[in-house]
Amino acid sequence: MRDKKISLATALVLCLMAAAAGIACCYALFGWHTQAVQEKLREIDALVAEKYVGEVDVKQVADYAAIGYLTGLDDKWSSYIPADQYAAYQLRNDGQGVGIGVSVMTTKDSIHVYEVYDDSPAQQAGIEKGDYILAAEDKTIEKDGGEAVVEAVQGEAGTEVTLTVRKGEAGESKTLTMIRAVVTQKMAWGEMLDGKVGYLRITNFRNGSADQFDAALDTLLEDGAKSLIVDVRHNGGGKVKQMSQMLDRLLPEGTIMTLRTKTGAETVYESDADMTDLPVAVLIDESSISAAEFFAAALQEYGRATLVGTHTTGKGRAQQTFALSDGSALNLSTEEYFTPKGNNLADKGIAPDIEVKLSDEQRANFYFLTPEIDPQLAKAVEILS
Repeated sequence: MRDKKISLATALVLCLMAAAAGIACCYALFGWHTQAVQEKLREIDALVAEKYVGEVDVKQVADYAAIGYLTGLDDKWSSYIPADQYAAYQLRNDGQGVGIGVSVMTTKDSIHVYEVYDDSPAQQAGIEKGDYILAAEDKTIEKDGGEAVVEAVQGEAGTEVTLTVRKGEAGESKTLTMIRAVVTQKMAWGEMLDGKVGYLRITNFRNGSADQFDAALDTLLEDGAKSLIVDVRHNGGGKVKQMSQMLDRLLPEGTIMTLRTKTGAETVYESDADMTDLPVAVLIDESSISAAEFFAAALQEYGRATLVGTHTTGKGRAQQTFALSDGSALNLSTEEYFTPKGNNLADKGIAPDIEVKLSDEQRANFYFLTPEIDPQLAKAVEILS
């Protein structure tokens, strides 16, 4: 799914054109400051109706009006979800998606598979991490480019798709036919490293991720893990409830996170006294966002973990999704959130206890780094050994 992207100027102009879509009447609910918006919309709409020589696509104007309004809030975390993208957005938040069940790195010239979901059509067809997708249906990398091929892979559950897949850089190419399905994302998993260091990777905190984390942690503990590395690099965040369930396994009794609304009402997430008392290191980077940052910050503030990597993004607001009458939705910042010690990370993020940077080449190939060539992971193993 791709978000619609336009320039700020275009968004604001289109916002002013949308009174015909009936949006202005809704703005009155927000208070006096929206009167100027209503008046501007009506004025521009009247001019468009009287003078504009082209045809007006009212639905498109309404969509871009919403994008423009939210752009005008100057809040990079709030967003508009068009009606034709809302179902996929909801599915993704539930830790699912429709397709063949892979995550890929896409450029103009290649589609490189870096994750294959369990029990997915791709796994059943024999696709593996490191494979390249060369073509899908009538689209090819050489003729149409990576994005066009990715779009051709996508489709409705239950429909058939034919791919050409190559093993590695110069392996054999095969044509594979699969049935698209609703697949569960691989959001948290673990493996045992040398020295009985348990490694837990969390890619996001969407619904269902905490159950995957619990299962992975339980397996590592049963296998005799003596310490834990939790990797939240390249983690875009997700649900606070999922994050809190994971942290409850690692923290002593106390506050995990506090969320505060515009009126000052607070929601406090807490951990109980039962915890996994093993040494912990957490891997973070500049793409650790939102819940990923607060996951690391809570462990740091309780003195439960050493943070290794680079400085995080710095997000301090939680969003709530509101469905609109036409099937679209707003993802709107409605709460500020705070660490156990009351810190807001907005525009500040958190710094690692031990800074370790990746090279440009390592960053470009992040999803294919192994423990032997990942300096951040190697440092975490070193401090736990």
